[in-house]
Amino acid sequence: MEEIAEQRLIIDIDLAPNVDDVYTGKCLVANSEIVMLLNFDEEDGEFDGFTIVKNSDVEKYRTWEEDDYAELKNDNSESLIANIELNKFIDLESSMKSLTSKLVAIFTYDDEDVFFVGKVLSVTNDSVELFLVDEDSKWTDIEVIKFSDISYLGFDTEYEREIQKNVV
Repeated sequence: MEEIAEQRLIIDIDLAPNVDDVYTGKCLVANSEIVMLLNFDEEDGEFDGFTIVKNSDVEKYRTWEEDDYAELKNDNSESLIANIELNKFIDLESSMKSLTSKLVAIFTYDDEDVFFVGKVLSVTNDSVELFLVDEDSKWTDIEVIKFSDISYLGFDTEYEREIQKNVV
């Protein structure tokens, strides 16, 4: 998969049975710890934000075939990639440290319907501290989440950008 990241190919990754999700995007980082994608938004036919999952959760993946690329209406990937330093995304700890003060979305293995959205306050070697935002875009509690509990980390998507605009 490291070659796929080097070539920045678009892939579909399947996390079942660990998580019941398939993510699609341009593979930017793939190592023994994490896989980082530039998300592909099927509705708009362009890229939007980033996803990080644990490599150990990836059950199978497939690279896009030539005809799949017809779904890509606007390749805005280079402008999005230019805004981040990919070499800082090695594992969950270093990724979280590079996202300090940014709004992120985190899903845990406990319940795929429950997720946390918040600003990264601090990072230790095994957890992240988030200042949470509720559904009304108001700052609420502080939550500490262990890296071992995280199944998905998302950032810079339209969802987080919209919340950031409305946060009170």
